[in-house]
Amino acid sequence: MKSQLVLYPEFDLRIERDYLYTVSVTQGARTEPLPVYNHTEPSRVDRNPVDDKRTDSFRRFSTFAFSGEGVRIDIRVNRDFHDYAVIPSAKHFKHCFRDGVISVYLDHPDYFAIRLDGKDHTILSIFTDEPESDIPQPGEHTIVVAPWQEVNGGVLRIRKPNTTVYIPAGAVLCARVEILADNCRVIGRGAILDPVGDIYRYDASKLDTGVVLLVKAANHTRIEGIHLLNAKAFNIEVIGKWKKTWAVDNRIRNVKILSTQMCTDGITFCYYSRDSYAEHCFVYCGDNALVYEEYAHYKDMTIGTTCNAIFPQTDVVDSSVEDISVFRADEGIINCEYCGENGITKIENHMIRNLDAVDVTYTPYFLFVEVPTKNPVVSARNGLTIENVRFPLLSDTGTPVFFNNIAAGDYAITLKNLSIGGNLIHEISPEATGGEVTVGSHTFRYLTDENFDPSLPQNRVTVDYKTPVNVLVGSYQIFFSAPVLCEGDEILLPAKELKAELRTTHMGKAVWRNKTKYVSLSDLVRSGMAKAIERTGNRIIITPNDPHGNLFLPDHGIISKFTEHICYASHLVVRAENGKSFYRTINTSNHDAVGIFRLIDEEIKKYGEGIYRLSFAARASRAVSIRSAFSYHQIPNEEKSFAISLKWKNCSMDVRIGSEHLRQSKIALIISNTDGRKGDFFDVKNIRLVKTE
Repeated sequence: MKSQLVLYPEFDLRIERDYLYTVSVTQGARTEPLPVYNHTEPSRVDRNPVDDKRTDSFRRFSTFAFSGEGVRIDIRVNRDFHDYAVIPSAKHFKHCFRDGVISVYLDHPDYFAIRLDGKDHTILSIFTDEPESDIPQPGEHTIVVAPWQEVNGGVLRIRKPNTTVYIPAGAVLCARVEILADNCRVIGRGAILDPVGDIYRYDASKLDTGVVLLVKAANHTRIEGIHLLNAKAFNIEVIGKWKKTWAVDNRIRNVKILSTQMCTDGITFCYYSRDSYAEHCFVYCGDNALVYEEYAHYKDMTIGTTCNAIFPQTDVVDSSVEDISVFRADEGIINCEYCGENGITKIENHMIRNLDAVDVTYTPYFLFVEVPTKNPVVSARNGLTIENVRFPLLSDTGTPVFFNNIAAGDYAITLKNLSIGGNLIHEISPEATGGEVTVGSHTFRYLTDENFDPSLPQNRVTVDYKTPVNVLVGSYQIFFSAPVLCEGDEILLPAKELKAELRTTHMGKAVWRNKTKYVSLSDLVRSGMAKAIERTGNRIIITPNDPHGNLFLPDHGIISKFTEHICYASHLVVRAENGKSFYRTINTSNHDAVGIFRLIDEEIKKYGEGIYRLSFAARASRAVSIRSAFSYHQIPNEEKSFAISLKWKNCSMDVRIGSEHLRQSKIALIISNTDGRKGDFFDVKNIRLVKTE
């Protein structure tokens, strides 16, 4: 096989970058840098206590293709860390560490991720593909996506059979896609970006699809190679028409899903779909990862989620899930629930085989079976077999419940070969599993055989690495696209990026290195760029000049900092009145806490202790009460309520920030209602955060 190293064109700059890591790939004598992307909206979900209940806001990734000779991916870590893991550890990727660089070796294309110190917010995913052999050309039945392409109305509908949508590497289709015809394809190495992330231009309440890529009552669809980014709806769903039309033989392969918001289920094979297949995919989403009913099949999947990893529901018949690696599942590993016929989740001939959850740092349960029904004598007996499961010690993951069920129903559940902490379990009991076991009325069998290897791979390597220089503005660590340079006693910092981080108009004397403009650390105070400099060990702490005016930078477009507080119960849009914009939260489900959410870690931690004033104007579709809050992860929120009505009302609150606040891993701003009805809305404008002391 001919050796190839294929670097993809970079995504448009509207796809955000991240600089915690610096990544390169080497094949033979050729070494090339790789961009690291992290295009997300911070989600208010913060379930994982191991990750300090930090807001879920990171989906870093790099992507390329190769064939023939193997490659080495070098990942330089740009901060201190104690240990690292290369996951899925069950795949035994060869790796080593030297001088701040984690090197991972691949002899064939695959997915892997890096995690530091057991914290999910540090995860970096690496996607390697086989080089493309099928490159369609524009034609009557072929749509070739431009480097950045949008669609009028936000939805691309494919109604003609035999249509191919080709998204080349580096291209971004900023649209939702509906496939409504047979024998269609969505292929390529580019990305589909949910346009609803741009609250300034798109209104989710006006779109008639709640899925980023929907296959509806269509047959023989092929989805392959693409990335799905920043969804605010289900990522991929295959579905028929209720009691009318089946969707048959639809296949998904080598798809990479990265989303943070709740309601962004990964790959869903829903009702009236038959012979649905997903193979070799990476799903790191903000809701249930694999959601399926009957005749659904998944194989070779790498999964992370803030919700459930495997979520069979309704009528699960003749379905299979095989060769699965789970590295995160904040709600649970397997959750069988939602009502089928007669209020029972039907399960027949359902197989889950070769399930590795050894990289999970926290999860509430391994298996949960919920059968909500008003008729407890109805039997749902038959058909769930789970084989070859590897799990860490439940005490290491905070897992109180190994197997639990609620309400009535009788299932024939067979579990075969369970390893916990590297040891084969011979009897399912609380003492053996380390977690509660509640079988209830289920028929439960546990079996073992000699062909199962219970051993666990080593999945954390201790290195205790200290990077030469950590740069902080206040207590907020910053990272640069170019390296920090140490020349004797002098430290050089990338000038343009530092100027932006310090929010200053001043600039120190510049020097050029490797076509990058740098400024000397020793010149920051003299030039007026910063107020003070402190060096402690390998930490440089820069105190910015005293702030004046609004700490919130102008907000705009696809990288807006504002999002929904409860995304699955509301829509946030920007509208205009008298030439000025305002934020509108539309309540879609009688929720009493919908509103606006924004992380403010950066603003608060850069400018430190003191009194901060939040101010805004608000109005509502009726007389209601709203609240504003500074939300933290370990200490109580600070809140204030306001009565508002049809006319704009000015609101403000002062909050004193002390050292205990600066130690929080999450500081968020919330403006939400307290008495919600479906169809209600409230508006907010002129949002300002100023430091008054």
